[in-house]
Amino acid sequence: MEQETIAQTMLDQLVTDENSQMLKALIPYLSFSSQRILAAYAKTQELCNTLQLFSRPQNDIQICSSRPMNPMELLNDIRKFSYGENRKKLDQAVNMFAMLEMLMTINE
Repeated sequence: MEQETIAQTMLDQLVTDENSQMLKALIPYLSFSSQRILAAYAKTQELCNTLQLFSRPQNDIQICSSRPMNPMELLNDIRKFSYGENRKKLDQAVNMFAMLEMLMTINE
């Protein structure tokens, strides 16, 4: 059974590139000692990129926090990065919010 692909978060998109993703995909095919070295290298690069991203005066993620939060939008965005039981729980929460919105609309 093939596992669903999980989308990359905005942070992952900003701190990783195609080369680092290819390196990480290569890890299972290497010897244990090579896996350890390559995994540490890939994660160290991500950490360096993350530190560099947030050391800038105006970072790319700030634009997301400038608008009011919509719970349904938030849950649907988070859902893209989950699978299995977590996705089922998020679906239940989305359905609950949809039902509440419907009830509020009916009561108006």
